[in-house]
Amino acid sequence: RQNHLGSFDWLIATDRNSGAHFRKDLSSANVDEFRNGVRDIRSIKSLTAMVTFDEPLKLLRNIDGMEFVDPKGSSSLGWAARDTSKPGRERTDGRECWVLQSHPAAANTVLRGVKGIKNIREKARDVLVSDFLERVVPALSGDRENEEAVVVHAVGHRWGAAFPLPSDEYAEMDSQLIRDRRFVACGDYFGPLSGRVEGAYLSGISAAEKLCREIE
Repeated sequence: RQNHLGSFDWLIATDRNSGAHFRKDLSSANVDEFRNGVRDIRSIKSLTAMVTFDEPLKLLRNIDGMEFVDPKGSSSLGWAARDTSKPGRERTDGRECWVLQSHPAAANTVLRGVKGIKNIREKARDVLVSDFLERVVPALSGDRENEEAVVVHAVGHRWGAAFPLPSDEYAEMDSQLIRDRRFVACGDYFGPLSGRVEGAYLSGISAAEKLCREIE
């Protein structure tokens, strides 16, 4: 079922999956140049988890985020960030949330043989939270006595299209404008910083500048 959303001067797309063969978002937009291009972009899967502790972790009170480098691949973690440090995410109940994300290889190795979305989410949660509690917190404690981190809630997720691997064509473009179709595309799958929020930001700026030049 398709709903008419109105008439617009320009169409702006930020989700590259809107051009995927299984999606009908742009099926009548006649933007094959975009749809065919994004179908060549592959994705790296990732695992994520959100974990809530009953109180702030004292050992990490001065740390809002961290990136992990584990050449031996003995840990699933790629990075972790204190979600409650983000603007607008502050809590008033005294609890603290952390977002955990795996490194690229972990999504394949950790979930090998795991079937079903419920089992996948539980596995992602268990592995990421366990690595965070058993490796990160003790490592930061040094000779001090480890604090007891009480988990109030945790949920896992497999991010199927987490990080794009753009083609050379898209890596050299910051955004895409198709003038005769009045169509603009931008997102983290453009430019040299693909897969990063900085890349998405710069792509959006590029798209806005191109569009402004067209309508001035």
